Amino acid sequence: MKEKPDYSNWIPVKFVALLGSAGVIFAASFFASFLLSGGAAVLPVRAVLAAAAVLCLAFCFYMAHARTLLSYDGGGVQGKVLDNVLAHLGWNGVGTLIDIGCGSGAMAIKAAKKYPNAWVVGVDYWGFGWDYSKKQCERNAGIEKVGRRVVFQKGDAAALDFPDARFDAAVSNFVFHEVKSQPDKLALIREALRVVKPGGLFSFGDVFFAKSHYKDIDVLIEALSGDVSEIHFVDTRKSDFMPKYLKTPFGPGGQMGLIYGVK
Repeated sequence: MKEKPDYSNWIPVKFVALLGSAGVIFAASFFASFLLSGGAAVLPVRAVLAAAAVLCLAFCFYMAHARTLLSYDGGGVQGKVLDNVLAHLGWNGVGTLIDIGCGSGAMAIKAAKKYPNAWVVGVDYWGFGWDYSKKQCERNAGIEKVGRRVVFQKGDAAALDFPDARFDAAVSNFVFHEVKSQPDKLALIREALRVVKPGGLFSFGDVFFAKSHYKDIDVLIEALSGDVSEIHFVDTRKSDFMPKYLKTPFGPGGQMGLIYGVK
């Protein structure tokens, strides 16, 4: 039986399980409250427990279905999002490419398969809370038969361990907002651009409509325009491959955008 790569999911199963467990606990506490005496005094507590149970279980159901849509074995949306990032790169595939925040290696491996003459470096912190690892990336690259042209290494996107102008192209997706070591996302993107050669290409996808991370996308584009020779923005929320179910404020498709261009 052919071995299959494991690219995991942007919504960790432990997160869905945590929501479900919390919902069950709140529901059990709600029913247990009927065994207590206290009369009207217990009613506000009971109402809070009921509301918490409904919210947690509803959110659990939403995230479970969203996870299925994103999955490579389900709706395949994760792969389509990565294809969109690479489609806007506009690279001839000759030289070196860096995937910043490579996770399970999906983007780096897609790039290596799309550009057979390229060398690809995937960088990730592989921190707590994600179902990713360097070993997983290397195994996936081996299964996809691109292991000789893809290298994975641990690193911090806020301080990439590469000299200026090291790469011909750079990609990243759904990563910058997760980098806790650099809350200034403009500075973080500038660090990503630092390792790209003048005239090199970039394509970065992230939750650019999330006000908690990016206050104004127009201001961001204006600030970056002085660092590059060409920059464009795509509203990924309007993409046909993104199901309406994922375009809510809670879903990954509800806040995603893409910046790409030439340094």
